[in-house]
Amino acid sequence: MLHKNGINLHTKLSEYISNSQALFIFSPYIKLETLKELIDGSEKVKAVFVRWETKDLILGVSDLEIYPYLKSKGIALFRNARLHLKAYLDEYKNCFLTSANISSRALNLPTHSTYNYELATVVENLSIEDRLYFSIIESDSILITNSIYKQLSEQLPEKKKEFPNEDEFALKFEAPDKNFLISALPMTYNIDTLYRIYEDKEFVTETELNCVLHDLAIYKVPLGLSSSEFRQKLSESFFAHKFIKSFLENLEATSEIYFGTAKDWIHKNCTDVPVPRKWEITENIQILYRWIVKLGDGKYVVDRPNYSERLSIVFDKKLTKKDR
Repeated sequence: MLHKNGINLHTKLSEYISNSQALFIFSPYIKLETLKELIDGSEKVKAVFVRWETKDLILGVSDLEIYPYLKSKGIALFRNARLHLKAYLDEYKNCFLTSANISSRALNLPTHSTYNYELATVVENLSIEDRLYFSIIESDSILITNSIYKQLSEQLPEKKKEFPNEDEFALKFEAPDKNFLISALPMTYNIDTLYRIYEDKEFVTETELNCVLHDLAIYKVPLGLSSSEFRQKLSESFFAHKFIKSFLENLEATSEIYFGTAKDWIHKNCTDVPVPRKWEITENIQILYRWIVKLGDGKYVVDRPNYSERLSIVFDKKLTKKDR
């Protein structure tokens, strides 16, 4: 069934938001007052994705002030300049898909005499392919932080003076290197589980599936590959990832790295703000060790001398010390 703006779109969207368990909102243009009316009563919104191109902010089709509002509610805000779709995802399982942005005319909220003609529908039981598409968008987006918001706020007045010479300017800001976020590390417990769900599209828990979708998105593994193609693509992308390369370069220098040292290195080099506590990344390192060994084709091994896991490089015994 199609929901129509000016008739029942806003009502149906409000019902969907109210009944959601964990909501992710994607909308290129977002106006603060409309967003407030839409989600103020909901505690289930987890993240919002907005386009926020320079021209959007200068023309006022999107508001920069949505960041402090969302922050006050504990909701993450992401920027993706390629975003054009409009969707509300509940636990990445089903989707309220619409043509409407979050503005008064697009949602007739508050009632607008010249509302836009917009449509919407609900898509139940999203396929793995559909869910992966949104996971890829999420992995390609930039998390807005206090620092980024401050940089954008300071630049915007000057950029407005240059308008309409829009081809001559672009907002500049320094963002944490997302390649070194903890979320850039693999999340699926082991490679066999990853491929089983990839191949069969069957899973035991939502957490298990979300980890698989995360890893396929991070390492850009397309669906439909054979077992050998899957392993080759995953191995190439995994070892080419900046976080993994940097970690292994550190290992190459020492030939071995104990679990505690690995934890210290990752804790020091991750760009998360705030930096997670060391005990919070224990499982991340355990998974990382498994992936390195499994995809390393015998180059790496994990043992446990002195009660601590050790990741080592396996050298060919035929090589002399000089050759190494």
